[in-house]
Amino acid sequence: MPAEMTMLADHPARQLLDFSQKLDINLLDNVVNSMYHDIGSQQRVAQEVLTNLKDHPDAWTRVDTILEFSQNMKTKVIVTTWWLLKTSTGRGQTN
Repeated sequence: MPAEMTMLADHPARQLLDFSQKLDINLLDNVVNSMYHDIGSQQRVAQEVLTNLKDHPDAWTRVDTILEFSQNMKTKVIVTTWWLLKTSTGRGQTN
């Protein structure tokens, strides 16, 4: 198992990937901040969490909550970009 996955397994940000739990918007905003402002292992963990979140088949169900409640403009831009890319390629879900 790669070192990053080992770090992620024990990292609190892993809860963002548990879709049976309520989304912690503050935690997501902190992970995005870590992605942009930290270096080394913290940045790698943030990247891993965000990549796994983006690739999760149910991620689209959280877009509206993130856009409404996130206080971090970078979080909103990232999520909007993911949503637009998925819907433009036919991989996103719509109601």
